[in-house]
Amino acid sequence: MNNKKWVAAAVLGCMLTGSATANAYESRLKPFGDVPESAWSAEHIYTLAAVQALDGYQDGGFHPLAAMSREEFIKLLVTAAKTGYDAGHPVTLTDVGRDRWSYPMIGAALQRGWIKAMVDSGGAFHPAAPIRREEVAYAMGSLLLDKLSEAERASWLASGWKREQSSRAFADAAGVDEALKPYVYYAVNRGMLEGSENGLEPDKQLSRQEAAAVINRLLHKEAGNKPLEVTGFYAVQSYNSLGKMPLLDRVALGWWHLNYEGAGSAKLGSAGDPFKFNRPDGWEEVTASASSSHVSKDLMVFANKSHRVEEFLGDAAARKAFTAALAETLSDPKYGFTGVCIDFEDLYGAGKKAEFAAFLSEVKEAAKGKTLTVTVPPTYYFEGYDLPSIGKTADTVILMAYDFLYKPDRLPSAPLPLVAEAVRDTIKAGVPAEKLVLGMSKKTDQFIDQGGTTTYASPASSAVEERLKKPGVKSTLSVPYLLGHIRYTDGGAHELFYEDSDSLDRKIWLARYYGLKGVSLWYMGQFTDSDWQRIDAVK
Repeated sequence: MNNKKWVAAAVLGCMLTGSATANAYESRLKPFGDVPESAWSAEHIYTLAAVQALDGYQDGGFHPLAAMSREEFIKLLVTAAKTGYDAGHPVTLTDVGRDRWSYPMIGAALQRGWIKAMVDSGGAFHPAAPIRREEVAYAMGSLLLDKLSEAERASWLASGWKREQSSRAFADAAGVDEALKPYVYYAVNRGMLEGSENGLEPDKQLSRQEAAAVINRLLHKEAGNKPLEVTGFYAVQSYNSLGKMPLLDRVALGWWHLNYEGAGSAKLGSAGDPFKFNRPDGWEEVTASASSSHVSKDLMVFANKSHRVEEFLGDAAARKAFTAALAETLSDPKYGFTGVCIDFEDLYGAGKKAEFAAFLSEVKEAAKGKTLTVTVPPTYYFEGYDLPSIGKTADTVILMAYDFLYKPDRLPSAPLPLVAEAVRDTIKAGVPAEKLVLGMSKKTDQFIDQGGTTTYASPASSAVEERLKKPGVKSTLSVPYLLGHIRYTDGGAHELFYEDSDSLDRKIWLARYYGLKGVSLWYMGQFTDSDWQRIDAVK
């Protein structure tokens, strides 16, 4: 379950736009100079940057305390709502012409009635004016009320907002424009805007960091609790997680590998694999646990360059022999398989696209109605995966978005910006979102500076958790990666990027945000009890 990324890029962007391409990556891989990991708004800002909802300025800063203009905020709102301007129903404003950069976003919001009250009697919107808190609440409340049924909306507009106003009892409630109150208080009710000891402060200008917080709350509200399918990879060392089987929808049993024996000959290997994709003793306990938990079972097959995978794919006779062996095991009633998972890695050359696509079609036919899952790496350097074809043939496609490690730059394995970028690229390349599963790996990247040299390690989750129990060791938020960040001194200076429970939550949200089919866990034995609590909440 590996995919290597050989080049890292660090880029700066323009205000409210995606970053420019540098080398392979488009995502922001350097923190804003004025938003450290200790800032209260850091997670909000870097989450939005990861999904390209906003960015900073050419000077490398985000300018968190600067006031946000009306047009800047409306762009964020329309982007978050994933809507657009209908050119067939043009809007006219006296101070927002069609040539203004913000016209499509302002037009989209106006078409939907979200900002009608922000247009003055002369037909002007005043796009460059700083947006005030009551205007933010009004626009967000309008958007959210649109999602209610007609009866629910009517009830709120008639009396619901009055109960909310009474329960909140803001000291400055009289300062809120009377016509906006139903919408303002709905935004408050839904947790989009919070008051302070001074009240709601309706006339206060909204800062850029406050805008990021508001929009991030909206994105999380919109993603909600959309159901996700959870796949666990029971492989390598996962016996300790056997009791977690009921938390899964599907389990991929990583007990087989490609055994290519040379021209015309290949079979399904279940022992002797150096990567530990071997069937363990006592495997019956695992399949029985899956069956009693009503979890679907996949036969997983692993192969990489060490298994001569590219040579195998070019050998039609060997493929035929392999699929025959696969079909026999797949149909063996002692396992009770419901599907097969093909994890073939290291396909670098574009010349392998057609061969791999043909092989998957052969596997699909051999599966005789059982489901086909295919794992794929991010698209950057692996050209042997015909994603449109894979997206059509496979029932599920698992994106292995967790090995971006680039040691010279201390780029960790699964930074949220690159995970998000990989999801976008995979969907754009032709894999339907409704078939795509976001792969999550519980991996830690540790860099040790000692005596003028830097070494690398990847400790087990259990070792990291034990280290965190020691005095003076704590995890903070790494930015812009949004992983756990651990530093301590012990025979050298240690820096760790850790996929903790909070960072898993962010990736689960990301899967919901992009409308994916589900998430997968590589591998089950690495996940902690705290992680499993988060996973339990997914279903």
